[in-house]
Amino acid sequence: MTESKKRSMLLRISVVVALIGFIDALYLLYSAKANIYRCLIDVGMFDCSAVSTHERSIFLGVHVSLWGVLFYITLILLLFLSIFQQNKYWLSFFLPLTSLWGAGFSIYLTIVEFVVIKNICEFCLLSAICSIALFVLILIAKAKSFPKIYSDLDFWNMLKQNEI
Repeated sequence: MTESKKRSMLLRISVVVALIGFIDALYLLYSAKANIYRCLIDVGMFDCSAVSTHERSIFLGVHVSLWGVLFYITLILLLFLSIFQQNKYWLSFFLPLTSLWGAGFSIYLTIVEFVVIKNICEFCLLSAICSIALFVLILIAKAKSFPKIYSDLDFWNMLKQNEI
């Protein structure tokens, strides 16, 4: 399989993962707006209601599930652009950056769930897994498209060339 086909396959898998994340975030948004919280696992630390109604579930005045919906819509659009407009330099920058932002924010929210709220929402956990998986998939796909960009960003190569 050629590098181009591998890249395309990784991006298509990323679209599927992003769609799963989008549906999950949409469900979380619906649950928050309708005030209906159903957990699949309702034992121990698992309590979607406690997580979704906690004060930390609001970021910049908006429920975090809406941020998730907006994140996944943006990522899906960037992924489709990346699939159909291959080798665009600006996409090789914004797509990994957007997925990094989502993965970082998801990791932060998951830490808040465990440490501050002391409850876990499995749907929030699914979204975090999707966003982290997307970051890894996109980074691998983009590294296959633009190997020079990623090798140029290598700290050790910069040191060798005395660019720092």
